[in-house]
Amino acid sequence: MLPGLFVLLLASVLHAQAPAPVGGGSEALADRIKKEGLDNSQVMQWQDYLCNHIGQRLTGSFNYDRAVTWTKQQFEKMGLAVTLEEWGEWRVRWDRGQWTGRMVKPQQVEFQVATPAWTAPTKGEVRGRIVAMPADAKSAKKLVKILKKEPVYLFEDRPRARQGRAQEVQGWIEQGRILGIVQTATSTGLTDKRFKNQIRVFGDSRRAPKRDYALRPKTPQIVVRDDHGALLTKRLKSRRPVIVEFDIRNRFTPGPVVLNNVVARLEGSARPKEAVIVSAHLDSWHQATGATDNGTGVCTTLEAARILTTLGVKPKRTILFILFGGEEQGLLGSGGYVKRHRADMNLVSAVFNHDNGTNWAHSLTITDAMLPQLKGVFAPILELKSPDKKHRGATFELITKPTMKPGGGSDHVSFQVTGVPAWQWGLKGPRPYGYGWHSQWDTYSIVVPEYQRHNATVIALAAFGVANLDKMLTREGVLRRGQK
Repeated sequence: MLPGLFVLLLASVLHAQAPAPVGGGSEALADRIKKEGLDNSQVMQWQDYLCNHIGQRLTGSFNYDRAVTWTKQQFEKMGLAVTLEEWGEWRVRWDRGQWTGRMVKPQQVEFQVATPAWTAPTKGEVRGRIVAMPADAKSAKKLVKILKKEPVYLFEDRPRARQGRAQEVQGWIEQGRILGIVQTATSTGLTDKRFKNQIRVFGDSRRAPKRDYALRPKTPQIVVRDDHGALLTKRLKSRRPVIVEFDIRNRFTPGPVVLNNVVARLEGSARPKEAVIVSAHLDSWHQATGATDNGTGVCTTLEAARILTTLGVKPKRTILFILFGGEEQGLLGSGGYVKRHRADMNLVSAVFNHDNGTNWAHSLTITDAMLPQLKGVFAPILELKSPDKKHRGATFELITKPTMKPGGGSDHVSFQVTGVPAWQWGLKGPRPYGYGWHSQWDTYSIVVPEYQRHNATVIALAAFGVANLDKMLTREGVLRRGQK
């Protein structure tokens, strides 16, 4: 056994050493939580509505606001006190509509297309010639001759194709000679090479939503699937003009756009000012429906709240269920929350954040000093059967190390940097996160129901157990930003 690394593998060992499970509560209550979470789960009903009725939830979009309203209503139906906490305001709203594209000549081919967020629409179906991005002065001179006759779409099939010509291209755009910039998915540098024909699109949130409506972009930025891009490359090598048509129905709306987090409160019975936080981010990127980034986390947060409120549990400490906005643009909602409640961070015992997809919760890495408090909390979790029938070994592991450093790319980091014990769950399973992550495939169909039931149950048990500890969770070994 390595010093500073201790893995709890057997629930029987924990029972021999640990106090009563669920932070001092009864085994019967832990069993009721497990039964409610596994046998009466509503997690996939939440997932269906969020993904298939509301859909994508880009921060600052109408759909994001719909999701805020809907999740607030669901928490209120559970009897929780809910507040919308503002963390920012943008000058414009942006919503995507339908995207279509095709090659018209020399052959007819329908394209799969996407656009980055906060890019311009076309004015209906816009047909025009498409020309390769000039690679040198000679091809640029040739393009200028074409532009004198007609506006065109510019096509990029390699990364940084505009390098060295950006000013020239911008000039053509300002002259109204460019119908749109079209590029292959791979040329964006965003795709995962393991997955053929994946499209990933993001957006410039640092500038676009913060500009005045009058300064909104006017030229569409369009991404086509790689196989369609390869066909364009091939056709552009011939002398015959290539004609394409795109209909990009994006919409800018003048602001101001108020940006909110959703905060639901299950009041503590003994120490209500102290809190355990269960969190996920409500926003998503806009191409698909944000099923695993982060609909899965939203729905396990809702379901953990439902499990506990259905059973009428009374935790000693308050449990906050928080759905953050602006995570995809740089942890904006959670950062705003921590800034607003900075004086109360010493009262946050723990943060459990779910934002890593549809596999199942298998581990949590804690400090050595936390083990005496947490082994009782996690004892009933280790008794759970694995949701993956092919899995062999422990269903859950607590992994201990001397220290915890801030790290990761989700909302728990906003708390970690202030010294709050905050985690992303360690997940295990066959679904590669990179497949759906920010791609056209992040839809309801890739979510695994058995894993979601398991995750929500684990979260409910962990949150209630930590909320019921005799003392707040120790921060020994928890490092703030910059500490070593």
